[in-house]
Amino acid sequence: MSQQSGNGRTVTRVEFALSDGSYPFVSVSAAESCSVVLEKCLPQTDNTYAEFFSVEDTRPERLVERIDDDTRSEARVLERTGDGGLVEIDVQDNCPVVSLVDAGAVPRTARSVDGQGTVVADVPRQTETAAVIESFLTAHSEAELTAKKQHESIAPLFGFQNYASHTESLTDRQREALVTAHEAGYYSWPREATAADLASLLDVSEPTLHKHLRAAEQKLVATMFACPHDDLVADGDS
Repeated sequence: MSQQSGNGRTVTRVEFALSDGSYPFVSVSAAESCSVVLEKCLPQTDNTYAEFFSVEDTRPERLVERIDDDTRSEARVLERTGDGGLVEIDVQDNCPVVSLVDAGAVPRTARSVDGQGTVVADVPRQTETAAVIESFLTAHSEAELTAKKQHESIAPLFGFQNYASHTESLTDRQREALVTAHEAGYYSWPREATAADLASLLDVSEPTLHKHLRAAEQKLVATMFACPHDDLVADGDS
């Protein structure tokens, strides 16, 4: 989406507060007196997104346990550190970040510290800010708009930054799947190609396509955070 790379363009930055315990990243930060930060959010299938949360000052398993209580989502620990770790969550709905994207905004940050959640997004000039705010508050009635101001740049939470420097660990099949997905608009907002479209282009089944993409995305995330976890990422398609 072209708005996501609009450095130097004026946007409206909106910030929302979340304190509802129905959001796992908020409830865990409250229960554990810790911080939970959404680092990346990537589309998987047409209705599922992979969210990558860093956890500090508690075991990452605490977030996974909270997710396991919700049958709509699945979670797994990708990395453990001395004071936390990295967790991947597959979500389908009730996600504040996805709601903002659906409304036409570009998410910047989503975090919760000691039970106080904050979600920040940039609204491009061609998108009506009032409509984004109304849509978000309708979907998340417990949220509160805490700030709205003009800003000069967009730093997207979605997608990959510095892509070329992070691809050395990919197999040829993983790189081909990722490049095809990118060029076909699979990671665009709104999405310009479905998983079925990509599978047809690559002449593979949809499960095989998702296997290649998931492996590639996990390797890229590991590289971006400089926290290698090769033993946690099954290659399996080289």
